[in-house]
Amino acid sequence: MVADVEGFGERRRTGPHQRAVRDGLYDVMETAFAATGTAWKDCYREDRGDAVFVLVPGGVDKAAFIEAVLPKVVTRLRVHNDTHPEAQRIRLRLALHAGEVGYDEHGVTSSSLTLAFRLCDAAPLKIALAASPGVLAVIASDWLFDDVVRHTPGAAPATWRPVPVEVKETIATGWITLPDHPYPAAPAPAPSGSRTVPAGRPGPGRMVPRQLPGSVRDFTGRAEHLAALDALIPPDPDQHEGRPQSVVITAVDGAGGMGKTTLALHWAHRIQHRFPDGTLYVNLRGYGPGVPVTPGEALSGFLRALGVAARAIPADVDAQAALLRSLLAGKRVLLVLDNAHTAEQIRPLLPGTAGCMVVVTSRDSLTGLVVTDAAHRLTLDLLSPPEALDLVTGILGAARTATEPDAVDDLIRLCGRLPLALRVAASRAAAHPHLTVADVVTELTDDGTRLDILSEFGDERTAVRAVFDWSYRRLPPEQARLFRRLGLHPGPDLSLPAAAALAELPPTDTRPLLAALADAHLIEPAAGGRYRFHDLLRAYAADQARRHDSAEDRDRALESMLIFYTHTATAADHRLYPLSSQIPATVAEPDHPHALRDLEQAWAWLTTERTNILVSLQYAADHRLNHHTIPLARACSFLDSAGSPHETIDAYSAGIAAANRAGNRAQEAVLLLNRGETASNLGWWDQARADLEQAATLAQALDHTPLQVYGLNDHGLLLIRRGRFEEAVRWLNSALPLSRGLDTGRWEAVVEGNLSSAHLGLGHNQIAFEHAERGLRLRRQAGDRPGEAWAMTHLARVWRHLGNPEKGIALCRDAIAIGRSTPLYRNETIAEPLDVLATCLHQLGRTDEALVCWQEAAAIYDETGYPHKAAEVRQRLGDAQSPP
Repeated sequence: MVADVEGFGERRRTGPHQRAVRDGLYDVMETAFAATGTAWKDCYREDRGDAVFVLVPGGVDKAAFIEAVLPKVVTRLRVHNDTHPEAQRIRLRLALHAGEVGYDEHGVTSSSLTLAFRLCDAAPLKIALAASPGVLAVIASDWLFDDVVRHTPGAAPATWRPVPVEVKETIATGWITLPDHPYPAAPAPAPSGSRTVPAGRPGPGRMVPRQLPGSVRDFTGRAEHLAALDALIPPDPDQHEGRPQSVVITAVDGAGGMGKTTLALHWAHRIQHRFPDGTLYVNLRGYGPGVPVTPGEALSGFLRALGVAARAIPADVDAQAALLRSLLAGKRVLLVLDNAHTAEQIRPLLPGTAGCMVVVTSRDSLTGLVVTDAAHRLTLDLLSPPEALDLVTGILGAARTATEPDAVDDLIRLCGRLPLALRVAASRAAAHPHLTVADVVTELTDDGTRLDILSEFGDERTAVRAVFDWSYRRLPPEQARLFRRLGLHPGPDLSLPAAAALAELPPTDTRPLLAALADAHLIEPAAGGRYRFHDLLRAYAADQARRHDSAEDRDRALESMLIFYTHTATAADHRLYPLSSQIPATVAEPDHPHALRDLEQAWAWLTTERTNILVSLQYAADHRLNHHTIPLARACSFLDSAGSPHETIDAYSAGIAAANRAGNRAQEAVLLLNRGETASNLGWWDQARADLEQAATLAQALDHTPLQVYGLNDHGLLLIRRGRFEEAVRWLNSALPLSRGLDTGRWEAVVEGNLSSAHLGLGHNQIAFEHAERGLRLRRQAGDRPGEAWAMTHLARVWRHLGNPEKGIALCRDAIAIGRSTPLYRNETIAEPLDVLATCLHQLGRTDEALVCWQEAAAIYDETGYPHKAAEVRQRLGDAQSPP
């Protein structure tokens, strides 16, 4: 018996770990031998390298020994593994043979011992253990199997499988079993002298092709994909139940570095025993170094593996394909066609009848194979966060991962959960003990060098940049150009019109190019007809743009994109606020404008593109592109209604700085007024006062009446909010005559409403009522529906103070109905009337109804970014629930 520990010399095993493994191995062997009645002290044993061989005394019953020892080895291995850390756990290969041995001055020597060592070193045994979830893989010589195992029911001979053994000078047949994860039982083999081949099963005298390359030891995750592949395994011939059957084809697609080959090989090793007639594998080199494999080259290799002499292989590809189909008819063979480029490369390699299964991996979506050949598509995406953590832990070790949890999280984030990038980055830390994970994270933090760090390994198959290169080099020029342009986009995703603007092409010409890039998994389709990059692919695309496109070309593409966003955002802003007086900024029109037909479309576009608008604004501000920064900042008013008043402040600040740089005093004044109003809404009194005073100075210098009205009104509103009602009346009375006839009467209505609030604060209820009524009438005349809801709320508040809360309730319900019909100003058109409605209801003793209204009002204030107002409402809610 020869025993060898899988991965004994791996870097994760330090000297103490290796000693613990060797001690554990001897304990397992001694205990297992004792269970068979064989005294360990009576067995000669020697260490040979990192393996050990044991000579069982010739008088021991071989059948009884094999029947008893293998289950006991499994049991003891599991006990050992359950009580030791990961680096000291054991997965074992055992080789069994019976024969004579001799001794000389150097120890034991014989051809039988050599054969046992060759069996233990056989690739099929290593592959079987690597693919098994168990802890033990056993191989017996052909002689031992035929003379002992085959006649021993307790050894489960039907679960042993013949494999070819070719190690150094040895060419033989071995028989493999996995005691703790057995192969399905097969018909009992015949004796060697008169072996026959059971139907559909290869005989041990015929070489069964098992061409799979090795799979990775630390494969992790992808449970759903493995289950999906398992579900597609064709049933055995006796399980068809009369249903029509066809060859099963599965196309595993995904971006470069996503782990398609790793998944396919791991799964194929795990289940290849279900295909007793063989496993065929070919790397079609669709993406990577070298030229793609032709169908003829792949067919020739398969035919030779199936035993066809080279001289008997037809020269014609069609004839080769026909011969392959004939050889596979009625057989159960698994074909793994790795790294395919096109469906045309694959079709000649497909079997023609049921029983076989084909797994294809490709960076292309292979839609043609799905449509015409009924292939099942299985697309790999990024690892989930837990899967990514498991992968990194498997490479670094649990102890090191636990020592630097934050750095590990950062490493996973910077690698974007791309399996290849995670392997490279984690292996970099594992291979250099002087590097902490935090050191590697620091190296990866620089966007400009991240790809270089992930591409430093000598093997280009593990260099992230090279892996991406293989996909990029397959692109036609127009697709490659669009790919580079998309890498310049500063946002997280983009729409077809935005992509067309970057490409300086019509949307109709851009759509098929985007579809082709998505099929190649260089970009990803997202919801709503949008597209996005993986972070590392975005960095790669931008790097390709820097390498292949001039600075002038890149600047022109970005200018085209900014024109698109600036023009469309400005158009959407006009749709949302058609009644506001505009002091328009100059905006260029794109070659292909994006039409927004109504308020709903404008709101949808702005909220969908919210992040892109903000990053475009930031890009324009950083590059001092004032002609974009100013109008983009102006178009950010929607953020107030979208629940982001703080973002609104930041946007206005960028616009103010740009207007100041450009010397555009009118735009600077408008943006100062907008920022001051938002600051006032947030309760930032000092910021609001400073902005309004600076805007007033600019408006006075410009002698600009609309700006003066805006400033006087907003200053009055600020004073109302601070409880300084007399001062507020003076400012608003100054604004009122200037507002008449301005902006279809809307601004006069605004001032009237604020005068109502100021007089109400002073206890001038009748005057407040008159201002509120005029304000509501003017709002209706202007067709300002959100303003109408606001005016109704003013009037409702007055009616409550006049002792008529019932009228206040009716007005608030009407205001709320208007507010629910529009996404704008929800804090003013829904939350504020709900607050007033609750106060009126509570005044009438309808406290339960009031509580519901206050709760909703507080929630809306929270959602729209005004927590201080939510707190005020909750204070009223709490007071109403307190006992008197």
